[in-house]
Amino acid sequence: MVCASTGEIRTAQIFVAVLGASNYTFAEATWSQSLPDWLGSHVRAFEFFGGTPVMLVPDNLKSGVTKACRYDPNSIPAINSWRPIIQSR
Repeated sequence: MVCASTGEIRTAQIFVAVLGASNYTFAEATWSQSLPDWLGSHVRAFEFFGGTPVMLVPDNLKSGVTKACRYDPNSIPAINSWRPIIQSR
């Protein structure tokens, strides 16, 4: 990615969100995998999809999961607090 203000070239991190039943896909490039970038990508994905799914299954990215587990990961609290905000739009 190229920063518009400085012209600096940086490696992009790609965020991908997919709705399981339809394979409807959202993807975007971000600067990092930090929590603010990761949360922002989710918000933009939910806006793109027009709402939130009933179930959210994040990968085991350190920014988003407090305890990694193949079947039942512990997500950060911010994920569960989004649903009322996104659904009200």
